[in-house]
Amino acid sequence: MAKFVSLGLALLLSFLLATIFFAEARPTPNVAGQPICTIIHGVEQGETCTSIIAQRSNLDTPHFLQINPNINCEHIFVGQWVCVDGKVV
Repeated sequence: MAKFVSLGLALLLSFLLATIFFAEARPTPNVAGQPICTIIHGVEQGETCTSIIAQRSNLDTPHFLQINPNINCEHIFVGQWVCVDGKVV
């Protein structure tokens, strides 16, 4: 009987530890926040991220990357929509 109680307590403790471990393993929210885009631009032939940024006096590279968090500047394509004005909230 004592063996079953010890086994039950060990299983219960293991379950509780696993629950705590996996509960703490949740992904954290995006620290930078969500981008809100106010002006979009359709990429045209020959444009790069750098040339798009250079066309806008109010846009720098860090801000461009913040408002376009999923952009891959090495592989932009004609017709791709990029945000050229906005904020991160």
